[in-house]
Amino acid sequence: MKVITLSLLLAFGIYSCASKEKKATPVTENPVIKIDSTLITDTSWGLVTKSTDFAGLRAIYGDSNVIDQRVCGPECEDSIDVTIIYPETNNQITVYWKDSAYHKTIMSMETWFPGSTYHTATGLKIGSPLKDLLQLNGQKITFSGFGWDYSGAIQSYNNGTFEKSSIRFQLGQTEAAGSELSGDIELNTDMPEVKKYMDKIEISIISLSFNRDPF
Repeated sequence: MKVITLSLLLAFGIYSCASKEKKATPVTENPVIKIDSTLITDTSWGLVTKSTDFAGLRAIYGDSNVIDQRVCGPECEDSIDVTIIYPETNNQITVYWKDSAYHKTIMSMETWFPGSTYHTATGLKIGSPLKDLLQLNGQKITFSGFGWDYSGAIQSYNNGTFEKSSIRFQLGQTEAAGSELSGDIELNTDMPEVKKYMDKIEISIISLSFNRDPF
């Protein structure tokens, strides 16, 4: 009987110690998920989403960093009203509105300044070489010639990775390439003359459209 009682006491003691240790263990809260303010995805630009309006932009970036401006439209035939974020800095963003008078619905956002920190999840950014974009796309890329209003505009990803993406890229040159790449002409990355100057072509503009469903 004494043996049984001793065993019960030992068992109770072990259980009590285990309970105390369990209670003493602090509860770890789930860490707050931080959003990379420089990350561009198919549905967001940092904290900016399709539903962000002008007041939302100011709440995210600060009143003094968000201003309205009138700029020259395509081929400078018309002027359009846009919103500029971080004006005259490397991280400047231009915001185009569906309704420029009310600033309620963002149509698209874009950046083009060298040294910009905005990037995609795959690391593409301003200055990334065409060969990196081509490798990630997995198919040839068709684009317009350089040196005019639609210089380096990508016309097709030829059913590659970026064909249905809401992130769009425009190409530029690190230095002037041959005249065979200039003007209102269609080029693609399979062409020998493009391959010849591949290391002189890079991403010059990144934009995100909130008007299309990427899938």
